[in-house]
Amino acid sequence: MALDEQTVLSALRTVHDPDLRQDLVTLGMIRDLAIDGDRVSLRVVLTTPACPLKDKIRGDVEAALEGAGAQAIAITMDAEVRRAPSAQAAGPRGPGAVTQGERMPGVRAVIAVAAGKGGVGKSTVATNLAVALSKLGARVGLLDADIYGPSIPIMLGLKGARPSMNAEEKIAPLQRYGLAVMSMGFMLREDQAVAWRGPMLGKALQQFIEDVDWGELDYVIVDMPPGTGDVQLSLAQLLPVAGCVVVTTPQDVAFADVKRAIAQLELTKTEVLGLVENMAGFVCGHCGTEHAIFGESRIAQHAAAMELEILGRLPLDGVTAIAADQGEPITVAAPDSAAAKTYREIAQAVARKVAIITHERSQAAPKFQAFFAHKGS
Repeated sequence: MALDEQTVLSALRTVHDPDLRQDLVTLGMIRDLAIDGDRVSLRVVLTTPACPLKDKIRGDVEAALEGAGAQAIAITMDAEVRRAPSAQAAGPRGPGAVTQGERMPGVRAVIAVAAGKGGVGKSTVATNLAVALSKLGARVGLLDADIYGPSIPIMLGLKGARPSMNAEEKIAPLQRYGLAVMSMGFMLREDQAVAWRGPMLGKALQQFIEDVDWGELDYVIVDMPPGTGDVQLSLAQLLPVAGCVVVTTPQDVAFADVKRAIAQLELTKTEVLGLVENMAGFVCGHCGTEHAIFGESRIAQHAAAMELEILGRLPLDGVTAIAADQGEPITVAAPDSAAAKTYREIAQAVARKVAIITHERSQAAPKFQAFFAHKGS
């Protein structure tokens, strides 16, 4: 039976993206549709290369086309990360407001990784999240905004490396493990301290954003400094951040600082994507028993009380820290390890939530703009 475009599109409208809750045709995910008799070929463009529902969506498309009478089906799965507007994008822009497209024109989404205090493994999480997203097929940059304590160069084996200027007189980020990387650590001697006040920190961050040739990237992961200070405020003012991953350890004292970090994120209208519990327990290499060396965790209760998702729990092990000191993130040094698997799951969850947030904000923006236009008329 010969198929026509209307029949095929009607069938495809029965297939919904489980996260965005709309059909693939309305979402613009069906591309390059070609019909030849009872043969159908098409490209399905997902919202992220890290989509954990890729196989389900492919299966649903095949079932819908078979139900419509297609005898031969060729599906190409592709992905296109959509540019993430800020939480304020739905409303009117204030004077002097600058969009991400003006400061990082090739970057689709900026994801911050933050913590209320130091020593919880924030930089380790940021680095491995970036590598995991890259391994899942995304184009990823890693911006080390921890100006006082830049550790990304060591973790990526770039200690002592120096970036260069390109033909456009912009800084070319260094490349490592599929990442475009920029850090204050590339600008300092190993023993050099950064003794700067707030305005200089903000200016340094602005230069890392505006004066670096980031190119075309799906995500830029920003490793934030610990605490709640000038850099956090500057990032929110400089860029529309798609969302923030907050890192904690099991102790109540660590989560007390997490609450302060989340309070600042709320002030800057930055979406909290979820929590990562690092050093969640130590698994004995001999007996396999997990030991709560920091005491029994109450992160699940804290997260539930604040209506936050736990994106993943990372145990203490004997490999992650040593590998990082040798310039290899655990996702590179031991890609089949339990920790690397957890990072892949965290990366998929983060990409999924960013896609949902981007869709919701893009849907809200025209409604708000229409409302303000009506009020102004």
